[in-house]
Amino acid sequence: MKPMTVNVPFTATPQEIEGGGYWAEIKELPGCIAQANTLEELERNLAQAVIDWLQETPVKTTGEALQLAALQGGIFVPPGDDPEPYPYMPPSDWSEDDE
Repeated sequence: MKPMTVNVPFTATPQEIEGGGYWAEIKELPGCIAQANTLEELERNLAQAVIDWLQETPVKTTGEALQLAALQGGIFVPPGDDPEPYPYMPPSDWSEDDE
């Protein structure tokens, strides 16, 4: 059988970065984030971020969770032994107005 291509719409709202550039997160894929200098480059980077996100395991080690939490501005440490599922937590300063 021949492989099929499935087009799935994802949404991301570009945000400007102080000092230049843009970043965005795919809302349907928590933690799937990209940044770039231009909107065109951001779109390409988001497509690659989706590919990378889908290829990663949903189970995070404590080290991976700490790295992601540091990038998001938090210090969340998942309880228990490694590996533990990492529930997505948005940064504490994030509000619905940011969406």
